[in-house]
Amino acid sequence: MFGSLGAPELLIIGGVIILIFGVGKISGLGRELGTSIKEFRRAVKDEDAEAAKQAQLQQSTQQHVAPPPAAPPQAQAPQQPQPSRAKPRPPTSSSLGLGDRNAESPR
Repeated sequence: MFGSLGAPELLIIGGVIILIFGVGKISGLGRELGTSIKEFRRAVKDEDAEAAKQAQLQQSTQQHVAPPPAAPPQAQAPQQPQPSRAKPRPPTSSSLGLGDRNAESPR
């Protein structure tokens, strides 16, 4: 697309842009673009530094944390046999909160 545009054509286009917007507007636009780029670079740099600092802090805390001391072995008490329990009964409608269906309902 720009292959057919040569240096004279680009100079003419640049001159028309300067006539339309003015030198002050174009220099202000360039200044704003430069500060935006500088601010973006600073934000990326700060974020990278913060991530590296956080990784270093996490790594140092992992190195300084000692494992808890092992508990001395305790003598196990002899286990007593558990009394056998009867099998549980299936739930009834009253235990499920459904009430007694055979009872008369209040009128």
